[in-house]
Amino acid sequence: MNEEKTERGNAGWIVLYIIYSAVMVALLCLLFLLPGGRVRWLIHAGWALFALSALLGWLPILVFRRHGRVSKGKSYIHTTQLVTSGIYAVVRHPQYFASDLLAAAVMCITQHWSTLALGLIGIASNHITMRRADRDLVRKFGAPYQEYMERVPQWNLVIGLWRWSRRRSDPRRR
Repeated sequence: MNEEKTERGNAGWIVLYIIYSAVMVALLCLLFLLPGGRVRWLIHAGWALFALSALLGWLPILVFRRHGRVSKGKSYIHTTQLVTSGIYAVVRHPQYFASDLLAAAVMCITQHWSTLALGLIGIASNHITMRRADRDLVRKFGAPYQEYMERVPQWNLVIGLWRWSRRRSDPRRR
C-alpha cells in the first residue's frame, strides 16, 4: 500500500488534469454566461443532475475521512486502507462520476453546442483518468482492489445499486 507505486505525478496525469480542469472551469463559466436552453424538461433534468453531482462529489470526502485511515494533516485522498463501504460499495469512482454528471448537467441546462463539445471532451478525459486511477489503485492495494473491481462498477450507479442490493440480500455475495 505504497503511495510511491502510483503514477499520479507523471506527465500523462498532469496533462489529463490540465485538460480536465480547463474544461470544467469553462463549463461552469458557460453555465452562468449562456442563457438556458429552450427545452424545459432538459433544463429541469440538468438541475437534477447538478444536485446529484454535488452529492456524489462531497460524500466521498466524508467516507474517506471516516474509513480510509487518512493520516492527520493529509488530504482525504491519501487513504492508507482500501475503502469499500458507503458510496464506494456502489461505485468505485463517485467523484469522477460526479464530474460526468456535472458536465451532462451543464449540457442539458444550456443546450449550446459549445457546452456539448466541452462536455464530451471533459467526459472523455475523465474516463481515461478513471482507467489510470484503477491501474494506480491496483498497484497501491493489489489483489484486494482487483477483487473490488470485479464487484463494484467504475461509475455506473444503476448497476452499482443493483449489485449492492443483491449483495446485501445474499450474505454469500459480500
